Amino acid sequence: MTGSGGKSVWDGHFDEASRTLGDTEAANSYLSVRNFSQVRDAVLDLVGDVGGTRVLDVGCGTGHLTRSLTGKNLVAGIDLSAGMLRFAAAKGLAAVRASGLDLPFKDGTFDIVLANSVIQLISAGEAFMSELVRVTRKGGRVIVTTINARNAAISILRVVERRKYRHFRLYPYGVLTGLAAAAGADVRRAVLVYFPFGRTKQVSADRGPGLLAGRLATSLIVEAVKR
Repeated sequence: MTGSGGKSVWDGHFDEASRTLGDTEAANSYLSVRNFSQVRDAVLDLVGDVGGTRVLDVGCGTGHLTRSLTGKNLVAGIDLSAGMLRFAAAKGLAAVRASGLDLPFKDGTFDIVLANSVIQLISAGEAFMSELVRVTRKGGRVIVTTINARNAAISILRVVERRKYRHFRLYPYGVLTGLAAAAGADVRRAVLVYFPFGRTKQVSADRGPGLLAGRLATSLIVEAVKR
């Protein structure tokens, strides 16, 4: 899944993944296929049973996140990987090759904007969040997922597996909600994903994850509503 702009260590990574792994969930995964599935299911649970909705999947990869939303909804997917976009288009997404920092859509085009594990690849996270909110209609929702910066195991992985994990720009819950607020959206709720235990926990924005839960969660999902 890609959505950043400019030269980075990730250039070519996802085209290579589409060639070697094909149209699989593994091609979209950072930690494991199981973690991807957990996050996907939690995101779709937040989205709910929607119809006639304009959905944008930023960094759509092969389209495995939003394939179930096609048919009843207009689902557009953007990515920088042409290889992955071909798979996404075959699933019914309107696939567009573009950067997440320069979305080729007018203000307020979409009802729901999703960005699954994209913000961690982009150095300009503030600008990326602003773009997501910009193309969302007033009252529409922005759902962003990322690896949790405060997770203890991830901290170890960033030392042991430096080739990949050291290039992530990771955010704790408070910083992520701050980015959304600065972009003009208010976080309504969040989901903590615990891998490999298969558990998720939903928390309200005013409570936050708490100290221990915030350290144990592997992934964060925040849902914000555009003001």
